[in-house]
Amino acid sequence: MKLYNKILVGAVALATASISANVYADSTQDLIDALITKGVLTENEGALLAKGRKAEKKSEGTVSKKLELVSPDGKSTMKVSGRVQLDYRYFDADPESKEEESEFNIRRAYLGVDGKYNEHIGYKLVGSFGSSALLDEAFINLGYFKPAQLVFGQFKTSMSLEERTSSRFLNFTERSYVNNVGITEGKDTGVALHGTPTKGFNYSLAVVNGYGQNNGTDDSSDDSLAYIGHVDVDLATMNEWKDKVFHIGASTKFQDIDVSNYMSTVKMEQGSLGKGFKFYAASANAGVTETQLRTFGGELAFANGPYKVQAEYATTNFDSNIDDQDIKAYYLEAAWLVTGENYSDSYKSSSMGGKFDRIKPNSNFNPENGKGIGAWEVALGYSKFDASDITQASAGYDITAAYANEAKTWRAGLKWILDPNTRIMLSYVDTDFDVSGNTSAYTGITDEKALNIRTQFDF
Repeated sequence: MKLYNKILVGAVALATASISANVYADSTQDLIDALITKGVLTENEGALLAKGRKAEKKSEGTVSKKLELVSPDGKSTMKVSGRVQLDYRYFDADPESKEEESEFNIRRAYLGVDGKYNEHIGYKLVGSFGSSALLDEAFINLGYFKPAQLVFGQFKTSMSLEERTSSRFLNFTERSYVNNVGITEGKDTGVALHGTPTKGFNYSLAVVNGYGQNNGTDDSSDDSLAYIGHVDVDLATMNEWKDKVFHIGASTKFQDIDVSNYMSTVKMEQGSLGKGFKFYAASANAGVTETQLRTFGGELAFANGPYKVQAEYATTNFDSNIDDQDIKAYYLEAAWLVTGENYSDSYKSSSMGGKFDRIKPNSNFNPENGKGIGAWEVALGYSKFDASDITQASAGYDITAAYANEAKTWRAGLKWILDPNTRIMLSYVDTDFDVSGNTSAYTGITDEKALNIRTQFDF
């Protein structure tokens, strides 16, 4: 009771101080120090009271956006999550005969659950309900030992910083050419060993089908699983550099592909970043019976306060029994949070690889009090796709006359983050298509300008 009475006295004093600015001190901590000096509180009691006050201040104005169930012992949880992205797209192509109609589109609509069982077993189940319903992710993660965890099921591999970053938190409405399916493995089915052996250092080693989301292999003798490795480090996290990100990473993929299954399932093609025109649709010549696929990629990201620059380069070599061909892609992007938020607050150094996550505005948009304006971001980016090694006359893989095999794209973006869960994005895209090796028979467009406006909510 003696401790209780002292804490009560201290609490009353703190409450009084919040009303009168002239009582003992100008701050809560100064008042606690004064009470200790006067013998009202011991040092331990003062520390306890200060700790409680800090926890109270941290929770002020904070509302959980997760629908969550928690077991009585707190070791098992289940959270409901979802997202919806409504896009408006306008395309202006040259020649005009290839112009796409403007449209509204439900780009993504996801609903799922995730959580933990008995503290160490993680799980996730997500369905996609866009133009067609399909399984997006479904996995179990054994996290007993943080430096070496095992994930089983259909999950997002670690091959690319941009791919690891959720579509909710990209710089622009669409990903770059690095995310061509012939270069970057996204979500796939298999198993991965991953972990964070030391603060800021992450790795993953995955064995997956290699044919993308919801696809398996077949029984051909030259078909194999895909082997994927990734490692990254954030020097800022390692060295506790405040308000900074210094991310460096590398990835690789090896697979002996079954030609007929790969070409029919993976579809070596790429949409322009405006999503208005498909280009680069390759097929295998009759003489191709087996192919070794080898991918290598590197990634960089630097952030200092409200400024961020990130870049990636990746190349895939298709070494068939009759030819050796390459696909290359890269991007460079820069972004600025005009309202002063910090990118390091959104960076997560996780065991499957570092990535950028949710931006929390300094002040949520609130038209009632006229004070909150949300967060505003501007971004500029350039991306190039180069499959000029694959032409209509290629000996191994070839490209049909109606398609280009190179593209260069400039992008500009404006993002309004009303609150952590709601955002409106605008992306302007200008793409030039090149036709190296296909010039005489090319029938596609040479230029595309696109405007993409997205309204997004997630929980």
